[in-house]
Amino acid sequence: MVYYDEFVNTIIENAWQGIAPTQEECVKLLSYDPASPEACAMRGAADGLMRNRTGNAAVLFAQIGVSCHPCPANCSFCAFAQEYTQMPAFKMSDEDIVAATESFTQDGDLFGLWIMAMADYDVDEYCRIIKLVRETAPSVTNIYSNVGDSSLEDFLKMKEAGIDGVYHICRLGEGEVTNLDPKARMQTIQNAIDAGLDVLNAVEPIGPEHTPEQIAEQIMLMRKTDPIQTGVMKRINVPGTPFEGTGEISHYRLAQIAAVQVLAHADVEKLPWIGHHEPCEACYVSGTNLITAETGVNPRDTAEETSASRGMDLTDCRIMLYEAGFTKLAKGDGTFVDLDVDYIKEHTH
Repeated sequence: MVYYDEFVNTIIENAWQGIAPTQEECVKLLSYDPASPEACAMRGAADGLMRNRTGNAAVLFAQIGVSCHPCPANCSFCAFAQEYTQMPAFKMSDEDIVAATESFTQDGDLFGLWIMAMADYDVDEYCRIIKLVRETAPSVTNIYSNVGDSSLEDFLKMKEAGIDGVYHICRLGEGEVTNLDPKARMQTIQNAIDAGLDVLNAVEPIGPEHTPEQIAEQIMLMRKTDPIQTGVMKRINVPGTPFEGTGEISHYRLAQIAAVQVLAHADVEKLPWIGHHEPCEACYVSGTNLITAETGVNPRDTAEETSASRGMDLTDCRIMLYEAGFTKLAKGDGTFVDLDVDYIKEHTH
């Protein structure tokens, strides 16, 4: 006997057979109340599907925010927006970049390291930093860019400097709550693909005003880029921005969206790693399997050093993944290490 809509049962059965829901079906999945039997069933199915397909493995990522200044992209949800920022201009020293890279990668289990700069970054300076990071990090750790819109030529420069892939998104509300052109955002992703770089993305920043139709459309838009990593991110209402004091979605709702994201990739031969932000247990039992430690500046934080505020360190990340039931960590070269209590103790610094 099934205690939820037959529609959801069919979607789940199809997913186990490698058949993904359509965009219209994703809209319906996203329309259920987060506490409904249907939403609970889809979260469980997504979790089981992901763990089965990956051997119950998770991945560690980290991000270094190397610089910030009042940003002309002026994203209404960002701590760096030039009209709203409360943060002083900041540039991390080479010594601090090297130290952060060494700290994140010294144990050899970091799958990927994002190097975040501003939307109006200087490509030559950024490539210099990438070379510094690549020379410091072990080859087992992939290096990924997280910058503004970029040309094919710029991505080729970054590739030569040492990046393996690109985190880039056409975000919810792009061009409406940002000064950026959605077409330019998508062209940047195509430029990365043309440069032979991996694509990483997410559906973000999700607020309570975003409809099932908007979220489903975004899931499918990001899916078309054939990412090796995707995910979901709730909007954090940063103090001083226009969203301060407005509502945020719950972790429980975020977990439902994550589950639909997983199910929407059920027909992909190799599932992308699925991340979410901010880290929470609900999503890790709904199909996500990626966590990110952070240092430096953070667009969701007003602290100059996010590791002392919103950002998590790697020990906390490993513990959260272990508590969520993952038994392996995938390394950047495709090998695995066992994630257990002894491993966490050995890698606590």
